[in-house]
Amino acid sequence: MKNAQKVVALLLAGTLAVSMAACGSSAGGTAASGAASGTSAASTKNLYPGTPDKDMVTVNLRAEPPELNTVQTQDVASSDILRMVMSGLTRLDKNNKPEPDMATQWEVSADKKTYTFHLRQDAKWSNGDKVTAKNFIYAWEQCMDQSNAAAYAFIVYTNIKNGRAYFDATKTPATKRTAAEKAKVAAAEKNLGCKAKDDYTIELTFENPLPYALQMMAFTAYMPLNQKAYESIGADKYAKDATKIVTNGAYKLTEWTHDDHIIVTKNPDFWDAKNNQINKVKYVMIKDANSNINSFKAGQVDCINVNGDQLDALKTQGQPIESYVSGANWYFQYNTKKKGLDNAKIRKALGEAIDVNSLVKNVLRDNSVAADGLVPTNISGANGKNYANGREKLVGFNAADAKKLFEEGLKEAGLTKDTFKLSLITDDTSGAQKQAAFYQEQWKSVLGINVELKPMAFKSRLSAMNNHNFDMVFAGWSPDYNDAMTYLDMWTTGNGNNNGQYSSKEYDSLITKATKEADEAKRQDYLRQAEKLVCSTDCAIYPLYFETVPYVVSSKLTGMTRSGFQEFDFTDGAKIVG
Repeated sequence: MKNAQKVVALLLAGTLAVSMAACGSSAGGTAASGAASGTSAASTKNLYPGTPDKDMVTVNLRAEPPELNTVQTQDVASSDILRMVMSGLTRLDKNNKPEPDMATQWEVSADKKTYTFHLRQDAKWSNGDKVTAKNFIYAWEQCMDQSNAAAYAFIVYTNIKNGRAYFDATKTPATKRTAAEKAKVAAAEKNLGCKAKDDYTIELTFENPLPYALQMMAFTAYMPLNQKAYESIGADKYAKDATKIVTNGAYKLTEWTHDDHIIVTKNPDFWDAKNNQINKVKYVMIKDANSNINSFKAGQVDCINVNGDQLDALKTQGQPIESYVSGANWYFQYNTKKKGLDNAKIRKALGEAIDVNSLVKNVLRDNSVAADGLVPTNISGANGKNYANGREKLVGFNAADAKKLFEEGLKEAGLTKDTFKLSLITDDTSGAQKQAAFYQEQWKSVLGINVELKPMAFKSRLSAMNNHNFDMVFAGWSPDYNDAMTYLDMWTTGNGNNNGQYSSKEYDSLITKATKEADEAKRQDYLRQAEKLVCSTDCAIYPLYFETVPYVVSSKLTGMTRSGFQEFDFTDGAKIVG
């Protein structure tokens, strides 16, 4: 959802606040938008009965959603809410496969570039308006409008035919465009590959065949927007409070106390309402690890993520533990424009100085694994195999090489250890700060430098990243769809999630070639070349580990779907027991 856009932002299990967005938004200790899923199941051995509310369950979202405007959202926390209150053309089932939502059916052209979607004609917005094809076209145009500075604009304008021309034409805000600029926008709009053929038919043409197109239609950037409500409320105020958003999903946003909780209530007008068995869901925002586990044990929360220490203690007590492989990767993102960090050797040294195996074994202790590249091991690839299958190892702990590269890089940059001042931004949660302290000690031990730690509230961290106001960020990214491209296209020049401002003509060319390549094996080869370039050769980012999320659920709640694509989903058979 991961800057989540995808900023993939996820907070560490039980103690960090999720950004994997992706969807996502990526950032320190919170990932942006995942993959393999787990479905919660009540157990007779469960020690904790859960919250007392008979028609409501409570889960820990861990962070205040920074942005519920689908045009602007970029993180997991926001996407978790939006998936429940908004509906796209498709939605994901409990196995993360796309199925009909606002679209009841569709046809695909022979060249696999044009999709014709037929919308259900009984769908309504929460203000009573009908959901029409124009709502989707309007939303996509708002996202592609360059003057709106949407972090996920790229995932729309690079895919929809002639989207780039529309993006380029809309640099000036609509209210300030000259007559000539308006004419240019109108011409670009006319040639866009997205048309409302009538109120309930959309013809969507892509620049190239997209193997993940139907999955992408469930992503927040492709969700519709009620134009009347959006313009009446105003883009700057839209979705800032529960009364300032119009939705069309399985639930309605009925209460939002900022930095405390959100409540969504079942939408009786939703087309699949009969299968939504939980009337209300309350999302609380507990960042502290101790408060998190104590709230669960006290019956104040029905589902929480847990960290390694809590995992061991709960196992000893006999409490069932569940988990899922999130598809999230965690990494250092460097500001490549900062003196010193504009040197690839220094960037690589900072990554190689970290003993990630020690981190996952002694600090995380949650079954996460050290990364060997940027794309996690459970993401689909060519020829029916996972993308990472057969990939060369691109990163890893190497203290001797780190020292050598660091000394060479400092000399090339005209710096010394004393003059090279560096800081790392993390989230302000206890788990994120615990990891940051580990990194700080590793840099001191291996490279002999003191790195300043800057913990920030999730929303502040996203702001710092979007404004390029950082040296390094401990960041996470969750996939927006099950394909390696969701981790790789974000590093192209000018991408809204490329906060470190990395720019490489070679990298851009490889991503362009992969986008246009129909042969899946050749396409994967281009992507692997790009992956090696960005995280090993140029080292604009440095992958650390692939995340596994352990969590506990009270005996009250069963059937909830959890995955990197759907961190909390209550529409696949979730229900209250007893």
